Amino acid sequence: MGRAAERMRRNTQRTIRRQLLTETERAELLRVATYKGVPYHKRSPGDFGLTPPAAPRPDKTQCDEARVFKQAIAEDLLRRAIEGGLVSASTNADGYPRQMWVVDDSGQVFEAMQGGDDAGQYHGYPIRRSDPFHDEVTRRWDGRGD
Repeated sequence: MGRAAERMRRNTQRTIRRQLLTETERAELLRVATYKGVPYHKRSPGDFGLTPPAAPRPDKTQCDEARVFKQAIAEDLLRRAIEGGLVSASTNADGYPRQMWVVDDSGQVFEAMQGGDDAGQYHGYPIRRSDPFHDEVTRRWDGRGD
């Protein structure tokens, strides 16, 4: 990972909210949240309707590494993240969580990051197993009590 990427990663606040989303919050997010892919996280962005970046950033995790090749899979992961209720303590101006996390059936952790033109728009990417936050998300996901 490059120095700039490492600095950006350290500056990104990743604090998991103590309480899971309430049923009301989940219903609101399921109603408004949308997924929009980002080319930096796609080696083969074709199904996502994206153009590969002119200057790829090797420090970015790739959805391809985690077998997310179709937008429908990414949208399902976002839905599962909302239903799982594991979100960041920080919110945007509209009160939506800045980040959400989901663990797929193979144990891969994904982060959905708020951003884009709309308040409820998220993009996502896998978190590498070497990242200590991977283990924290996995512990919290397993301890949700569902």
